[in-house]
Amino acid sequence: MSGEKFDLVAVDETNAVSVGDVFRSIYGDDFPVKDVYDPGTLWREVREGRVAATLAFDGEGCPVGYISLFKSAPNPRLWEGGNLIVHPACKYSDLSSILFRHYLKPENYGPLEADGFFGEAVCHHYFTQVGCVKSGMTDCAVELDLLDGSSFKDTRAGSGRVACVLNFLEFTRPDAPVHLPERYAEIVQRLSMPLSPRSFLPADAPLPLNGVTVREDRYHGAARTWKVYVREIGGDWREVVDDLLREAGARDVVSLQVTLNTAIPHLGAAVEVLRGRGFFLGGLAPRWFGNDGLLMQKVLGREPDFDGIKLYSRTAKDLLAFIRMDREETSRLAGGGVSA
Repeated sequence: MSGEKFDLVAVDETNAVSVGDVFRSIYGDDFPVKDVYDPGTLWREVREGRVAATLAFDGEGCPVGYISLFKSAPNPRLWEGGNLIVHPACKYSDLSSILFRHYLKPENYGPLEADGFFGEAVCHHYFTQVGCVKSGMTDCAVELDLLDGSSFKDTRAGSGRVACVLNFLEFTRPDAPVHLPERYAEIVQRLSMPLSPRSFLPADAPLPLNGVTVREDRYHGAARTWKVYVREIGGDWREVVDDLLREAGARDVVSLQVTLNTAIPHLGAAVEVLRGRGFFLGGLAPRWFGNDGLLMQKVLGREPDFDGIKLYSRTAKDLLAFIRMDREETSRLAGGGVSA
């Protein structure tokens, strides 16, 4: 079916109803983001600039594919790519590759202001990772146990947890220096090498005595994942971290991430507080705040499923090896054993 022709069309008010049809071909009515089944809500998200989406139609005019960009990071000029769906009837066609290549070109979405695109490529198979690397995206972080494997229709995910590789494609140059703690400086600079040039400074200032930590959250209850984005770190940092861990336990969170703004000169001291409570490196989150972010993570209540992680690039493999060593060290600092 490699020669089959498809018509790619931007989602608008007239065709938004077809998006639900594509998702039902795979998930029935069980896809966790219900907006895809509600054409009015989806069209409003597109119209108001929070989503950019494309439908694929076959030669008979039937909807057979979908891909979207959406805003999920603190930086409103970052777009996450995801929800690449192909109808089972087109499983053996080139449609997945066609949609993937389409999404990597911002000009396909009209006047789209973007510092970059990012994605989270699942690690229970290689397909998405290979596509990202071959399309010029850079592997920047490995997010352990991020997703619930039982939520995938793809049986290769099993019933355990699924890790993801955070990959990134940069369009503009950063204009602020990146402050890095000494222990992570070498590996983070290595991760940033394929990106635009950056200016690096040591993050060696002490924690402030005053001020309030400023953060925003993304909590995904069904996945038992909680992402916390920290724009400013105040004198209350230790209490903030302790409160996060208490609340994560109450919410039965498995994957807890804290991404720190690298514009902060006392980032290193903040990282040491996290490490003392069992957090370890995830990697670089480019342009997360306009500035880059440093991703720290903790897996709660279980051992990470390292054996289930399939990685394609040498960059991701080397990063995972570093993450494993860092986790072993921070587990000892936090008292050892499985984190509760």
